[in-house]
Amino acid sequence: MGEIDPGLRLLVHPRAHVARKAEYERRYKKFEKFPQPKITDVQVAVDIYPDRRAFSAVGSYVMVNRTDQPIGEIHLSESQESVQEVKFDRASKNKLSDKEHFYEIYTLDQPLQPGEKLKMDFKAGFTPRGFKDGGEKPELAYNGTFFDRDYFPTLGYNRGLEIDEPVRRKEEKLPELEELAPRGDPYYSYVNLFSPDSDWITFKAVVSTSPDQIAIAPGYLKKEWTENGRRYFEYDMGDTRISNFYSFLSARFDVKRDKWKNVNLEVYYTPGHEFNLDKMLESAKAGLDYYETNYAPFQFTQYRVLEFPRYRGFAQSFPNTVPFSESIGFIERMKKDDDLDLLYFVNAHELAHQWWGHQLIGSLVQGSNMMSETLAEYSALQVMRHKYGEENTRKYLKYELDRYLRGRAGEVRHEPPLALVQNEPYVWYYKGSLVMYALSDYIGEDKLNAALKGYLEKNRYATGPFPDTRSFVEALKEATPPELQYMVDDMFNSIVLYENKATSAKATQEGGKYKVTLQVETAKRKADGSGNETPVTINDVIDVGVFSGTKEHLKKLYLEKQRFNTDKSTIEVVVDEKPTFAGIDPYNKLIDRNPEDNLIEVK
Repeated sequence: MGEIDPGLRLLVHPRAHVARKAEYERRYKKFEKFPQPKITDVQVAVDIYPDRRAFSAVGSYVMVNRTDQPIGEIHLSESQESVQEVKFDRASKNKLSDKEHFYEIYTLDQPLQPGEKLKMDFKAGFTPRGFKDGGEKPELAYNGTFFDRDYFPTLGYNRGLEIDEPVRRKEEKLPELEELAPRGDPYYSYVNLFSPDSDWITFKAVVSTSPDQIAIAPGYLKKEWTENGRRYFEYDMGDTRISNFYSFLSARFDVKRDKWKNVNLEVYYTPGHEFNLDKMLESAKAGLDYYETNYAPFQFTQYRVLEFPRYRGFAQSFPNTVPFSESIGFIERMKKDDDLDLLYFVNAHELAHQWWGHQLIGSLVQGSNMMSETLAEYSALQVMRHKYGEENTRKYLKYELDRYLRGRAGEVRHEPPLALVQNEPYVWYYKGSLVMYALSDYIGEDKLNAALKGYLEKNRYATGPFPDTRSFVEALKEATPPELQYMVDDMFNSIVLYENKATSAKATQEGGKYKVTLQVETAKRKADGSGNETPVTINDVIDVGVFSGTKEHLKKLYLEKQRFNTDKSTIEVVVDEKPTFAGIDPYNKLIDRNPEDNLIEVK
């Protein structure tokens, strides 16, 4: 959630890196659907050694056989060459140990029966050896350690380790990448999108670090102590079950605290990086207020933001805990009051994942990533709009549109519709936020949010089958008036592009008012995944606007929706002030390949 990298990050030459991933797939793809238990409880003790950029860990998984057949083999993958030892609470034999290609198989002397539990203990760790010619791990830093469960074993074959770039697959003589399963697939409908080897889990962690640092994991701090020159912190999620997705951080932090209702707010930061702390807390409060009012209660009584070094430039949402790069959060500056406030937006986005991703999780099928990332983007955009207003939101919409158009221009495989998105971030982030925001504008923010709230209530903490975008899109259609139903299909089930253009605008003064005559052109096309386009007869509702002010600082004089069913149209509007600009879809709510010509200067 947020930025998730399920791929390998190995300290080897890139060519060897690719070759090992290819061999992993060739050898073990056949086990992708091999029956495995599901992890239901995780307990770990992690010792972080910042001065050596190292860590060691011991942990245990409790697993349950959710299948209807005995399980005689436990298959394990890893991606970081960090797992050192594995033991089970019943007799077992190591049938296969392929450390070079990250796979192990253990045979249980007594198969795990349906409904039966199995405990697995493991040891893991990493210590750098000598100097590396590149490939150093940014996760392990002298001041700012941040790593996640990638360093621990996962159950079964991990398709996230597969090469997804077509050219590299061809070089390695691999077949075309197997796409995510279709929605409703009888196997993958019961697999969690974010943690395929797990159910909702209980979680406890004890994390130690050097005495001058604070160590953090998701959960509530139950105890802190010093022993043998090291500082220990015990975290426990209690009765709240979470996705099997957690992180560990350590740094020389200062902490700023605040409160929103019953939620404790904390920002862990590097001394000297105080500039944005109040804004982070303001964003968290605004997000909590909007999301609780419109979606569902926040499942935690704590929300934490934690700084990590700018070796990496992202933020990521773990249960009640959000690591946030210093580069985009703690040293970011707005040069002008109307600049894009990315810090405020990103924090609102990551907080939104506590609902979309940590309460609602889709199945491991086509489209499900949209129900996490698109909804977090949309939610953050609404929080931004309520702070900065409709006029300023236009800049965000334009930014998202630019990123989407750039992404599809660089697509190396094929572009799917939003409801079938797989691993195309430019679709689920940028197109997704645009179309959700547009839909809220067309049918009403309250109606759309009511549909989201109802959908969340029906699917919150699903345990299988997990939801997919078929039911999600249907919920949106039920909230949409019949005359706008076409928009839901266009936005989610198709790839639709507009070519809207303002060609002329003239104003004549009539008494104390101004009559604006606006001429526009409208066109609509549908594209397939390869970029081939087909013209579509337009019969669409589109905004028409008239403004005063500059193009960078527009003041709305008129903004109404009109239905267009011809390629060229003339619109007459009367406004109270002297206009400077007029246009069609002026706030770029629709996917328009040339948004710059939507507005034109009024003569």
